[in-house]
Amino acid sequence: MEFVNPSIFYYLLLLAIPIIIHLFNFRKHTKVLFSSNYFLKELVEKTKATYQIKRWIILFVRIMAFTSIIMAFAIPYVKNKNYTGDAHNVAIYIDNSFSMDRNDTKKIKLIDHAKRNAQNIISKLKDSQKVLLLTNDFNKNHQKWHSPKDAIQLINNIEISGNTPGQKTIINRYHHIIDSSRINSLYIFSDFQKEKTNFNNLNKDQKSRIKIGVLQSENTHNISIDSCYFSTPFRQKNKIENLIVALTNHSTKSQIIKTKLLINGQQKSIQNITIPPESKVHQNFYYSNPLNTENISGTIIIDESTMGFDNQLHFSYSTKEKVKVCIIYDKNPNQQLMNIFSDSLFQFTKYEVGTIEYNQLNKYDLIILDHIQDLNSSLQQQIKKFAHDNGNLFIFLDSSSNIDLYNNFFQKINTDFLSTWIDEKQKIEYINYDSDLFKNVFDKKIKNINLPMSNGYFQIQRNKKSQKRNILNFLNNDPFLSEYRYGKNRIFLCLSDLDLKHTNFSEHALFVPCLYNAALINMKHKKLYYIIQNETIIENNDIKKKDIVRLTKKDNFDMIPAINTSMQKTLLNFQDKIKFAGNYNLIQNDTNTTSLSFNYNRQESKLEFWNKNDIENFLPNNNVSFLKLDNNSILKKYKENQTTKSIEHFFIILAIILLIIELFLLRIWKV
Repeated sequence: MEFVNPSIFYYLLLLAIPIIIHLFNFRKHTKVLFSSNYFLKELVEKTKATYQIKRWIILFVRIMAFTSIIMAFAIPYVKNKNYTGDAHNVAIYIDNSFSMDRNDTKKIKLIDHAKRNAQNIISKLKDSQKVLLLTNDFNKNHQKWHSPKDAIQLINNIEISGNTPGQKTIINRYHHIIDSSRINSLYIFSDFQKEKTNFNNLNKDQKSRIKIGVLQSENTHNISIDSCYFSTPFRQKNKIENLIVALTNHSTKSQIIKTKLLINGQQKSIQNITIPPESKVHQNFYYSNPLNTENISGTIIIDESTMGFDNQLHFSYSTKEKVKVCIIYDKNPNQQLMNIFSDSLFQFTKYEVGTIEYNQLNKYDLIILDHIQDLNSSLQQQIKKFAHDNGNLFIFLDSSSNIDLYNNFFQKINTDFLSTWIDEKQKIEYINYDSDLFKNVFDKKIKNINLPMSNGYFQIQRNKKSQKRNILNFLNNDPFLSEYRYGKNRIFLCLSDLDLKHTNFSEHALFVPCLYNAALINMKHKKLYYIIQNETIIENNDIKKKDIVRLTKKDNFDMIPAINTSMQKTLLNFQDKIKFAGNYNLIQNDTNTTSLSFNYNRQESKLEFWNKNDIENFLPNNNVSFLKLDNNSILKKYKENQTTKSIEHFFIILAIILLIIELFLLRIWKV
């Protein structure tokens, strides 16, 4: 044990004062008056030896109390056994994710505590030590070493961000930057939210010391807007929309939340929604699409104060969008198909085999193969890719179709194989009411329903690899129309042709809804918004490589995304330039403007956190220690270069205890 102020020990000479007082006080005689010998019986008989022992015990306690006070003023300390030398480099990670924007019990944001703690540590470093600041953003200034003075200034500029790389990525990045041959220290200030924390497969450095400050807030009652979608796949001007909004109550108490819907900046609906504890609700919002514009931008807003990033959800769409349908025919297109897709809902294109623009096929929602007899290899390859990646495929066979070519194609797309064409009259007896082709067609299942007839069709040979669903079957259980899943899309196969001598399907009431719904199924997958990521990439096949494209926003945001064309797709890469959620405008060649919406990832909405024991289990044998925080603040006397441990508080407590003992002894002994 050593002392900061050893000169204070001169005050030990003052201990003579209590000794003198003590001795003279005990030598003073006390007179006891009594009127008769009767009261002598009440006197307590005291021996001289007992009296002397009590005197010296009280004297010893009093001297020790004063000695402890003087020792405390001398500021004693012991050398830190774990100290291995000053760190050459000190890295500080400040978690600036959304959950760190919460307030603690003193209404101070957790990120403000983290920034203040970091500044206090840096302010006590030596000028020769270097500082590395780490955040979730990986800015250029956060990937190089700074002097302590410059680092303090940089901390003031740290703001809340939607990036969530996680502590594992941060620690591994730290180990990649540091010089492992030198002594390094890493401070982590975070709330350690479970959704963003992963410590698996961490890099390790035996010379690196990790010091963790766990920041806490009791404010964990969050409500989030998770998603939104429409009940129908197609948008039109001046039509009533049913927008379904999903909200989650992450708290253990039921909540009533005020919710607003804005369309192109105008409030269309306001509702008070009751959400049970720890549950999700889906709420319907009805409104009418405007007549004066085709581009619609909407925002859903809730009145909730715990976390701001998930209180709004932005979405956008266009009423000018049409369902894109392509018919590929052999000699003459089927007139019934032409009549169906002449509706204004559709953007209809037809190609004769041999004149197909293959680079345009990826734009369509539905491609129909209309009675093609010979399916050549080039067409097979392009259609296979389309069906896997882009849209649905509807195949109407011809009675003269080349079975070998088709079976070669069907093997590639995992459907059943064609066997033989039979000229036999059959009535369709089975209908799958659950098929998406009949969605919103029937109110209920109908007994003895009138179904199409057929005078000829292909029998099939089952393929065990196929993912098949029957839609219309004959009485003998042979399929007339079947659905197969391929990639993320569907293939519909009609085993008869549409010639009236073979079937009346093209004149039946089911024909139109089957084709309509086959085209509209994929419209449900049109994205109303995109999630902001470190590298945000979206697909837009209406844009060409030579186009000039800009993404703008009202608050002076303007950027040019990179355009990549590969595998018949056009991808727009916004890199990491989109920092804030909202509704944006995508401008193509300064003439065509569409709306795009971007939202933050909702993974931080669930407020669950790891405790110290969990973190210790994640980081075994990594030289990990936990900082002592008082109301999320680091102790003022804490130093990174702390070679000693002060123990003056021990002597202060000892002095108080000894003084209490002295008072107690004086009271019970009455000396």
